[in-house]
Amino acid sequence: MKKNRLILAALMLLLSLGAQRVTAQNSAGQSDDFARIAIAPTIPEELKKLPAGTQEMLLGKMRQIISLNGMSALDNGSLFVIFPQLMVLTSDVAPTTPPVFTYNMEVVFNIADRYTGNVYASASQTLKGAGKTEQAAYNNAFQQLNARNGKYKAMVEKGKEAIVEYFNSHCDLAISRAKSLADQYNWRGALGILNSVPPVCKECFDKCNEAASEIGRKMPLVTTVEEKTKIEKEPEYTEGQTIDLGNKIFLKFKIAKRIGDKIFVYFELINKNPEDYIQKMYRLYETMLIDNNGDEKRITTMKIGSRESNNYLDVTILPEVNTEVICEFPKINEIKYLRFYINDNFFKFRNLPITK
Repeated sequence: MKKNRLILAALMLLLSLGAQRVTAQNSAGQSDDFARIAIAPTIPEELKKLPAGTQEMLLGKMRQIISLNGMSALDNGSLFVIFPQLMVLTSDVAPTTPPVFTYNMEVVFNIADRYTGNVYASASQTLKGAGKTEQAAYNNAFQQLNARNGKYKAMVEKGKEAIVEYFNSHCDLAISRAKSLADQYNWRGALGILNSVPPVCKECFDKCNEAASEIGRKMPLVTTVEEKTKIEKEPEYTEGQTIDLGNKIFLKFKIAKRIGDKIFVYFELINKNPEDYIQKMYRLYETMLIDNNGDEKRITTMKIGSRESNNYLDVTILPEVNTEVICEFPKINEIKYLRFYINDNFFKFRNLPITK
């Protein structure tokens, strides 16, 4: 009887540990999904009278609050913003040489809808700052803002819930706003909205991927001077070389084939971790070829396993098992240049041979 009880206790412990592991994996996956949600730190008009250095410090604090709590802090192209409100409770200027400015204030951070102004979550903190200039006094106060404070974590968690509910309830409106931005040639803003939908909002996520693919086919290959400079600085690879994507994941060119009026370029994703790894691939529409005449061809679709898209894919890569990646392009005669966008970086291959 005692032996049976021990066996039962052991089984319960194993089940408990397994459940904890599954819960941890689900939480990690969901947390990673939320990282797609973009929130833009902004300074409202009434605070633009503050010194420029003070505004930048506030922006930096808001970026930290968002990033440390599992979301993306992008300065533009988002449906959602985080903005501060500032209430000076008391102020004093000591008649010294030089004078000393002292402020007691309350700062409120709000996560809100950029277009309607609806506030989804807030958190406030009282601060005191002193300095020999107005900017020094404000900066002294804002240095006390701790982005890791639990109140900001709670604010962001509440904001996440509201944003997920927004995408589940108002997906068509989000797509409409994105298309409106694309019509104004604000490609980054349009795709910023569509790419900020987390996979947990499955129906909206799929719809926005479709819309992003459509916009991606229309947009120019390089959208900003900043991105063009970044692309030009990236290293170049040739046949036989392997790209280190980070996290012990590698990409290697296999072969390119001309089949009918299409070019198929085959790569392998290689996982050198001791365990499975989920590789997420965004902005697939940035993948393109240039032929010997300088003509540019954007990717038609990328296929990994049974899934394909020209906007977003994720794939589980097993250790010691190379995962095939197939890129389909319109037909060209030579591949002088191929460009990928993976893990927030551009990677370039030159002079890849085509097998008929």
